[in-house]
Amino acid sequence: MSRPDLYFSLIHARASFPNEWVERFYRRLDEEVRSRANPPPGLRPGSVHYATEREARTARTDASPGVRVLVPLYTREFLHDPPPDFAPYLNRPFDVADLPFVHPVMWDVYVPPRAVCGIAQALSLGTAVREYEVCGMATICRHNAYAGELRQIVELLADRIVRAAEHPAHRPEWMPAEVPAVSGPSPEARFLIAVARAPRVSGEWTPFEPERFAVADRAVQAARRLLLLPEVVDALDPSPGADEARDSAGVLLLDPAALLDAQTRPLVEVLLRSLPRWTAVVVVAGRDPKLREPCADAVQLSGGTAQVARTAPEFVRVVTDAIHRARRHFLRGHPS
Repeated sequence: MSRPDLYFSLIHARASFPNEWVERFYRRLDEEVRSRANPPPGLRPGSVHYATEREARTARTDASPGVRVLVPLYTREFLHDPPPDFAPYLNRPFDVADLPFVHPVMWDVYVPPRAVCGIAQALSLGTAVREYEVCGMATICRHNAYAGELRQIVELLADRIVRAAEHPAHRPEWMPAEVPAVSGPSPEARFLIAVARAPRVSGEWTPFEPERFAVADRAVQAARRLLLLPEVVDALDPSPGADEARDSAGVLLLDPAALLDAQTRPLVEVLLRSLPRWTAVVVVAGRDPKLREPCADAVQLSGGTAQVARTAPEFVRVVTDAIHRARRHFLRGHPS
């Protein structure tokens, strides 16, 4: 005799360690579902959640219980590389009402520019909660100021899960009859780490002593912590295309020595004057006194928006802030 199904499975972009906010969201959702559960034969209270990659790999080698509803937490990272236990459902036809049902949550505010399973019902969770649409569920979970909004969304999602799980023969009312039109930035919304260095330099750019970390790599790490998909490009190389920065959020890491060279200075001047506001500028200065004047020039050419980093800790702080600002401006101001 087969084991009874469980109500739902929560799936997220897993790492080697648990995500505290995903864990809290899961526990709260599981409690709300259990409090509403009145399982018919073939169903039992409970849910599934694998907090880490290792847990998920181990579970795939065992006989995992069946579930009636999948609840993926959609982010850029998740949609770019979905976990194996959800990958078969990502491009599932919107009109399929077979088990398991799929009800995503917009953990991030990114909406993909292509049809993926469950976007309409994910967005509908925030019909009465503007913060969900603007900030995403992760932000709501992190801030006590959104306690009421968190409760409202979790209770609505729990109601939907319970009704769908207990009445699997009926198409859930939250499943749309037709696929919604989706608009947004370019597919997978790259986040550009553009590098503008002085000519005749090669190798990794490690301007800070004694840490000697590569600044482009550190910027990539900072972007990935925000679940972005960073790509490093040469800002002074015309081959990638002049419109890249206008179609993607990003940061420009500028070597101020490029403003001291007659060959690159005109290119940098044009670049700084023409960047969209969703490209933030970080001037990687170090402590070389010869670079004070070109640093000031860079700030002026950027309209006063560029930030200057002279030490390794300052660079980490500045580049993280720049990534936040660029992403926020892109989501608010990029043309559809």
